[in-house]
Amino acid sequence: MKKDTSGPGTLINEMVIQGDGKSSRAGLVVEPEAAPEKDSFEVELERTLRETEAQVLSLTDGATDPEEAEAWREAGRIVARFKPVPWFIWRLSNFVFASSAKEVKLPEGFVLGLRRLIFAAASDPVLGSGEKINDLRKALNVVPPNLVAAVSVIHAVCRRLASRQFERIWRPILEDAILRCHIGSHVGQYDKEFGRGRGMLAGFASRAGLAILLANGELEQARTALEALATGREIGSVGHSIYKCDPLQVSAMMLSAAGCGRDASFGTVSYAYANKGDIAENNQQLKWLAALTICEEIRMGRADKVDERFWNALSIDSAERKNELLDIAKVVIRRGHGWGWLI
Repeated sequence: MKKDTSGPGTLINEMVIQGDGKSSRAGLVVEPEAAPEKDSFEVELERTLRETEAQVLSLTDGATDPEEAEAWREAGRIVARFKPVPWFIWRLSNFVFASSAKEVKLPEGFVLGLRRLIFAAASDPVLGSGEKINDLRKALNVVPPNLVAAVSVIHAVCRRLASRQFERIWRPILEDAILRCHIGSHVGQYDKEFGRGRGMLAGFASRAGLAILLANGELEQARTALEALATGREIGSVGHSIYKCDPLQVSAMMLSAAGCGRDASFGTVSYAYANKGDIAENNQQLKWLAALTICEEIRMGRADKVDERFWNALSIDSAERKNELLDIAKVVIRRGHGWGWLI
């Protein structure tokens, strides 16, 4: 994989816990009782990860590079063990994201067990009405399906991480992922086809893979990784040297395993390539890549480095829209994400 090494991949030198300092680990989600679909979920998860690995390698010279192929296999193994979402959230995410870019209508049966999480999103001043909502039908009218699916996937990943070790190490990375997720919600708002939910997932994916690696490896690996990142080493290089895979490969596999579809995975991992804009197969993959790129560069204070085609891909095609987004992002970065309920 030919990497883009234009700058350090993390803000580890200035990383602090952000948000409201509270955790929703007590649970906004109630997992439904076992159902027939759950029995085949493990098989589907394994099949999806293998398929994603093969498809990504077929697009690049990775198919003839044993080290790169092994890196994808390792990322798949890590995500398979981590199991980012339970079956009923995979079903929801796959229904919303995988089949079409167009908005769908959610059957209430898809959100059983998610009512409290949906109420939190619908009551949020950024994602919802800013007023307390505790009626499911009203909440679903306020929060579109792409946001419901996005917060469900992100909350599920956060819950999985909450059961892992080394929280003091991975927690700041997760907080930064949620901050980027918040920025992504605004990045996605200008393009109705892409939507705020996909923007959230793109921003989240820029750091979620690193958090998963830190939480699922050894303590010495995590310490070594953070020390390397603190010196300004590129995040992909650190991942390969310590965990034998790029954190973005883990993020791509995470999105695949979460039911978000091929375009989400391919658009996300494209960021790791020097010729990133040429790898996208279609317009949707370009939008995912553009969203991740914009979130990353805004967070790193390099918005002026974003290629104009990425702004245009998400309909941020005027100075007014760009300045509006940058002003919003400055406030988010200064105040913190404020989404403790999501973690």
